[in-house]
Amino acid sequence: MEQNLNLEVNAVSYMDFNNPDGQTTIQGIRGVTNSENVYITASLLGENNIVQGLIYEGKLIGNGNNGKWHVVNFPSTASEIVTNTSCYGPNNGPDGSIQIVGSYKITTATGGLPSGNLGFYYEGPLDGSGTWIRISPNNGNTNNVFVHSIMGGIAVGNYDVENDKNGYAFLYDITTKEYTEFKLPDSITNTLYGIWYNGEDSYTLAGGYSSHKLGKLSQAFLVDYNGKTKKISNLKTFSYKNETVLSIITHFEGITDSKDNGYNMPADWITLNGDGNGASFVSVSRNSDGSFGEANWIDIEFPGSSVTSANTVYKNNVLGIYVVKEDTDTKEISSFVAKVVTDK
Repeated sequence: MEQNLNLEVNAVSYMDFNNPDGQTTIQGIRGVTNSENVYITASLLGENNIVQGLIYEGKLIGNGNNGKWHVVNFPSTASEIVTNTSCYGPNNGPDGSIQIVGSYKITTATGGLPSGNLGFYYEGPLDGSGTWIRISPNNGNTNNVFVHSIMGGIAVGNYDVENDKNGYAFLYDITTKEYTEFKLPDSITNTLYGIWYNGEDSYTLAGGYSSHKLGKLSQAFLVDYNGKTKKISNLKTFSYKNETVLSIITHFEGITDSKDNGYNMPADWITLNGDGNGASFVSVSRNSDGSFGEANWIDIEFPGSSVTSANTVYKNNVLGIYVVKEDTDTKEISSFVAKVVTDK
């Protein structure tokens, strides 16, 4: 497939961004402290559908060719052979190390482990030689754990329970190894995909939830969280284009800060009748009383693609994947960077 490079469409410029060794799925990004570089976390699809973890360090230019990619995998043991490692949110660790979270799978479930995805936290050098820790909220039948983001010493993620269609969210303190269940008022399902550390005990969380009151499958949300009291405040829900009639699903996939104490989020959405879906760059400022204001939406659609998904955000850059159908049976998948012209 011919690459579309640096195409300007509706105040958004697009660029392919991939590991040169195979199909890349970008899933997280964070600026490197005191540097113009970024950390990008991703997964690499290899032979026999084996998925390996990826870490990129470099500038956000050159289609992924101007930095260095590192292949990292959760370590296997004699009894647990790891077949898939998927890296999500990166963060700056102590003394120049990196922190990443994500999920992995093993060939056989042993010792009471679930057969689905297991969550992890990693801290150490970029080559993966540091410390890997399994993350799994312990409620007896936890299944399919995905850890999505980490900042300020707290990781956030999701899991499900066997024979239960509801989704559950949690926070994990990397120092105390304590799990805290996250459940919004009157909610049925909860997802936590993004966490931003504001300083001291203040965090802002992003994701999606459903409830009987909403009468919708899912809406996106922002909420403040106090790491000491474990209380939430300033909860605000969001629907695509701020119109509840347009979508049955709206979900924030991550979060970064912006000017004036605001935030930028990547969002995915599905239209009301279910026949359309897409991605957006969303910016939200705070009101004078600390609550969240209305959202500004800019759609993200990679030129020539049949599907575009927004997975993560850095400043005014949305990163994700897009799909191009070459014929009825063939799909080409690629990661991208979309730079949005904005003053946020």
